Amino acid sequence: FCLGEVSLKKLNKKIIGVDIGGTSIKFALIDTQGIIENKWSIPTNISEKGKFIPAEISSSIRSSINKDTLKEIEGIGIGVPGAISSDGEIVVRAVNLDWEQLPLKKMIQQELDIEACLLNDANAAALGEMWKGAARGRKNLLFVTLGTGVGGGIILNGEVLNGCHSAGGEIGHIPIRSDENRLCGCGGINCLETFASANGFVLSMRKKLDQLNVSWPAITPPNIFEKVAQNDEAANEVFDEFLTVLAQALAGIVNTIDVEEIILGGGLSEVGASLLEPLKKKLENYIFPQIRPHFSVKKALLGNDAGVYGAAYYYLSKNAV
Repeated sequence: FCLGEVSLKKLNKKIIGVDIGGTSIKFALIDTQGIIENKWSIPTNISEKGKFIPAEISSSIRSSINKDTLKEIEGIGIGVPGAISSDGEIVVRAVNLDWEQLPLKKMIQQELDIEACLLNDANAAALGEMWKGAARGRKNLLFVTLGTGVGGGIILNGEVLNGCHSAGGEIGHIPIRSDENRLCGCGGINCLETFASANGFVLSMRKKLDQLNVSWPAITPPNIFEKVAQNDEAANEVFDEFLTVLAQALAGIVNTIDVEEIILGGGLSEVGASLLEPLKKKLENYIFPQIRPHFSVKKALLGNDAGVYGAAYYYLSKNAV
C-alpha cells in the first residue's frame, strides 16, 4: 500500500488518529496525504478501570470537529497501550488503563457511526516514523522506545509484525542473562526493560554507587550522561553495561529479520548523538557481517505526533481502495 495511490474518491477524505496514553489521549485530524489539519489532547481518565475513556474519546471528537468536517471522516485509527485481539476488535489487556477484553472498536463505531481500527501504540509510532518521520521511504525497520520501559514495533515490507497473539514487537521483554534477578512489570525476571529502560539505567547506576559507597545529589538519566561526558569511571562502566545489554538484544532482532534501520524514540533518545553513536559502535560488535555495512541507527523525528500519524496510516493501509 502506498499513499501516493489513494484514489480520487478519497482525496478529500480525512482520518482521525488517536493515541491513548497513560496520562493523555492525543488526537489529530489528518488528510490522506498525511497533513495534520488539527490536533488536540485530553487527560486520560483512568478512574473506575478506565470505563469512561471510550465515551470521552467520542465526545472529544464531536466537540473538536465541526459537523461538516465530521461527514468527511473516512475512519479512525486508534493506538492503544496494550495487546489487540487478532481480529482487531478487542483490547485484550491494557495494564495502565486497567482494561481487559474491552470491545473498543465496536464502542467507538457505535458512538460516532464511523469505521475504526485498533493497533498497539508502539506499532502506531513505528508506522508514523515510517510514513512521515525518520524512516520515511523505508519499508523495513525496528522501532525502539527507551522510556520508563522499553517498547518496540517491527515493520516488515511496510506492514506491522503483529504475531499470532498480537504480541509481536514486545522487545522490552526479551530475557537478559544476568547474575541479578530484576522483576519486570510483566511478571518475568530480567526482561530487557529492567536493564535498558530509563528506570533500569538509573537502578544500575544506583547499585554501582552503593557498591562504591558513593552518593550523588540525584541519579537521573541526564545526570548519568553528564557524568559520562565528564569521564566519570563509575558512570562510564554503567553506561557500557547498558549499551552492551541493549546492543546484544537489538542485534539479535536485526540479525533475524534484517531490517534497514533502527529508529530510537522515548525519553532516553533525547540525548541524541551521546547515545546513538556509542550504541551503533557497540552494535557493530554483534551485527551479522553481511548486514553490518548497511544498517543505520537514527533518532525518531515525530515525538508525540508519531502515534497519531501511525494510527491514521494504519487505517488507510487497512482500507485502501
